Amino acid sequence: MTLSEYYRGRRVVITGASSGIGKDLALLLASWGAHLALTARRRELLEEVRTQAAKAGAEVLVHAADVRDRGAMQAMADEVLARWGHVDLVIGNAGVGGLNPATCFDLEIHRSTIEINCLGLAHTLVPYIPSMLARKSGHLVGVSSLAAFRGRPRAASYSSAKAQQGVFLESLRMDLRPHGITVSAIHPGFVVTPMTEHTEFRMPFMVDVRESSLLIAKAIRAKKARYLYPWQMRWLVRAEGLLPCAVYDWLLPRASGMRDDVKPRSL
Repeated sequence: MTLSEYYRGRRVVITGASSGIGKDLALLLASWGAHLALTARRRELLEEVRTQAAKAGAEVLVHAADVRDRGAMQAMADEVLARWGHVDLVIGNAGVGGLNPATCFDLEIHRSTIEINCLGLAHTLVPYIPSMLARKSGHLVGVSSLAAFRGRPRAASYSSAKAQQGVFLESLRMDLRPHGITVSAIHPGFVVTPMTEHTEFRMPFMVDVRESSLLIAKAIRAKKARYLYPWQMRWLVRAEGLLPCAVYDWLLPRASGMRDDVKPRSL
C-alpha cells in the first residue's frame, strides 16, 4: 500500500496547522485524499490553508483556538466528532520554541512554554481518547523534538517541555496499546520553518519542510512508537546520551555555537 493509499479517506486532526510543519503536513495529507480538521490561533492563516487543501478535494474543517484553552479544544473535539463520528488520527503539532538562559531566566517565558507544549498536547489528544476506546482503534501523535533527550544550552524551558512531551506520550502508549490505540512520539531535528529563522545557534543537517512531512507520514503509517529524524541527528543524539555529564557540559555550549548575548525569547 502506498502512502497516498494509506491516508486516503482518513479523518485527521492537526494542531498548529497555520504554518510550518503543521501546514505542510496538512497540505500533503490533503493531496492524498485525507479529510482534515485543522486548528491554530490565527484564523486568517487557517483559512488560507483550508483554501489550498480544499483544492485537492478534501473536506477541511477549521477551528481557531489556542491549545492552552482546555474548553476550546474540547469544544473542537465535540464538533469534529459530531460531524464525522470518529477520527482516525490526531497530530498534536502545536508548539513553541525558545531560549531562556539561566543567568537571566524569564519565568513568564517558562510558564508559556510549558503551557503550550505540555498542557497544549494533553488538551489536544485526551478529548479523542473516549471515542477511540469505544472503537478500539485510532492513532495519537505528538510532535516533540530531539531536544527532549538531554538539556540544551540556554534552553531549559524548551528542553524540559519537550522531554515532558516524550514521557507523556510513552505513558499513554503503554496504557492505550491493549485497547487498539497507537501512540507515536515524533522527534524532529531542525526543519526549515518560521521557528528556525534565526541565527542564535548552529542548526546542522537542516531538513526541508516537505521532506519532514514525508518522514512524519511514513513514521505514522509504520506506527512507530518513537521516531527521530534526520538520521544524522538521530545518531548524534544517541552519541550525546553516552557522554558523561562533565564532557557533555563542556562540549555542548561550544558545539552549539550559541551567542553569548542571547536573551530570553520565544521562537
